[in-house]
Amino acid sequence: MQDGIPSKMRVDPILCKNILMVVENDPKAGSGQILNVSVDGYDRKVIAQHIKYLWETKMVSGIDVTHMQSPCVPEIAIKDITPAGRAFLDQAEPEAPGNKIGF
Repeated sequence: MQDGIPSKMRVDPILCKNILMVVENDPKAGSGQILNVSVDGYDRKVIAQHIKYLWETKMVSGIDVTHMQSPCVPEIAIKDITPAGRAFLDQAEPEAPGNKIGF
C-alpha cells in the first residue's frame, strides 16, 4: 500500500476531480461539520481509498477515523477542500476569463 491506495489500484483522476467538486459544492464545507461524499457509479470502498489519497496529498482537510469505523477500509472524515485541492480543480477546469476574480 502506498499513500493510502492499495498497490494494485491506480488513482483515478476523474474520481479525484469528482470528489473535490462534491466537497467544494457542499454547503457545509468549511463549517467544521463532517461532509458526506458520494459519487454515482463508484463503489464506497474505492471512494474511501481516493478520499484517503486526497487527504494524504493535502487536497482535502479532515480527520483520519479509520480505526474508529473499520480497520479494513480507510475512513477520512472530510471537513473542507484545501487551497491545493482548489488549485487541482483550477488546472483541471480553468474558469473562463470573464469569471475570474482579481487581477
